[in-house]
Amino acid sequence: MTLKHILLPLFALTLTAAEPEVIPIQVRENLRIVYQVTDDAQHEGVNKGLFYARKLINTYQKQGIDPGQVHLHLVYHGTGIAAVVNDEARKRLGVGAANPNGGILAELVRRGVQVELCENTMQQKGVKPTELMPGVKLVVGAFPRLIDLQLQGFAYIKFE
Repeated sequence: MTLKHILLPLFALTLTAAEPEVIPIQVRENLRIVYQVTDDAQHEGVNKGLFYARKLINTYQKQGIDPGQVHLHLVYHGTGIAAVVNDEARKRLGVGAANPNGGILAELVRRGVQVELCENTMQQKGVKPTELMPGVKLVVGAFPRLIDLQLQGFAYIKFE
């Protein structure tokens, strides 16, 4: 047996046992993020956009980033409307009775997240402003809003 045959497995073991480097968050202030949410896809029982918004906020908080430095907007349109309307509107939209997003939506709004709905989508789906979940704001159109925010330097993430 050669020295190569002895050292090579030890070297490979050392490489696999080592902890990978974790790249730290570089930008820690004035974080601008916009999620485009076009569907009411669920993740762990709630809307995917809302779920990942909370996860993002929590990650920044764990990294010691001041919550006031995180500016997060969720722009809903299309079938995503079902995530941000009350139970009566959900029934009319044919997506079930109870909206499972009330708690997480209220939490995110309380934490400063802007949850916005396209007014055009609302009108097309026959939803009234009084049927929106508390804290949801209207924007004239999802695409103009997304363009506006991106031109203001917001990082863009799309959820389907």
